[in-house]
Amino acid sequence: MLKIGVIGIGNTGNQIASLALEKLGIPVLAINSSEKDLETIPDGVEKRLISDEDGLSQGAGKNRSLAKKYLKASVMDILINDEKIRKMIAGLDVCFIVSSTGGGTGSGTAPLMAGIIDSSFRNVKVILVGVLPVNGEALSAHVNTLEYLTELYSSLPNQTYILYDNDSLSHLPSYQIMETVNEEVVKDMNVIRCRYNYTTRYDSIDEEDMKRLISFPGRIIIARLEDMSEKNAEDQKIEKMLIDKLKDNCHVEIQRDRKLLASGIITNLSRNLSEQFDNHIPAVREFIGDPIHDFNHIYINTDRKMENNVFMILAGLTPVNDKIHKISDRIEDIQEKQKQMEEENALNEIDTSALSDAIDKQDVRKSSAKEVNLGDIFSRFGA
Repeated sequence: MLKIGVIGIGNTGNQIASLALEKLGIPVLAINSSEKDLETIPDGVEKRLISDEDGLSQGAGKNRSLAKKYLKASVMDILINDEKIRKMIAGLDVCFIVSSTGGGTGSGTAPLMAGIIDSSFRNVKVILVGVLPVNGEALSAHVNTLEYLTELYSSLPNQTYILYDNDSLSHLPSYQIMETVNEEVVKDMNVIRCRYNYTTRYDSIDEEDMKRLISFPGRIIIARLEDMSEKNAEDQKIEKMLIDKLKDNCHVEIQRDRKLLASGIITNLSRNLSEQFDNHIPAVREFIGDPIHDFNHIYINTDRKMENNVFMILAGLTPVNDKIHKISDRIEDIQEKQKQMEEENALNEIDTSALSDAIDKQDVRKSSAKEVNLGDIFSRFGA
């Protein structure tokens, strides 16, 4: 399996890092600007507090700029001078940088941290993971999300990323949304680390193939069909189940432009189901489009008690423009209501349309920098 680890930033990132340690037993690091929040993290999780130059911090209060100042004052101690953390990151094949997009600490520093780690640890694949807020959250959460996405698309060349959407579960209580999405994030990490890529004499995706699959710039989506009964899989086509899963999951809704760079299919099926399933997935490709690169891992279950699983990884997907427009519409709706109430709000001056246009027009290119220039990286993020 691939060696994966998690750096969780802010409360959402900290909770996911803790769950990843519990469920997967992988190296994790929790970073926060609130000492009280870090105190809620279980023992065994590596924790680091970011603070100002005087060592003071009481949280970022949804202020992304303040969070960046904390990171700028603390990053040398965490990533350069802390030998334990350096060894942890250097020993990974894949490092997930996880946070919410709507808060202050995680939203403000996760994209920046991804840029620093990518430049500092050239042999480690960095995947940025963002969790978007429900549509009903406050104005600041949506503005922070647009700023996060702007930095992702304009300041992070060649970035691979995964975006989850709390709004996909908005019918649930908030604590259930958090628990469900956190579980989904960790389960997807387990797929990426090749947990289900059992040794096979058929087509295979080994560790190097998986590194290649997740190396493409752009967005990743993972669809999981787990522990299917043979009867259910026979009654309903597996391809249709995959399409349904791509339409209904915790990821930000897939763009309907049918553009992607690569796809990977991992099957753990009985011989009977393997014979029925066409791993070339013509119906799924009719829905998502034809990839440039195709990866397959076929394992025929050797024991009837083994779970019937199918996992699909889509990589190199295009920016989430449909979601960006929905966020912009939500911001405009909030602002219009505030104007009607004649309440002052400095955020009314934000040109959300310009932000959206800026995201649409970005041309993400791979950086050729060989040396790490922290000052340059911070300046790209306005810190």
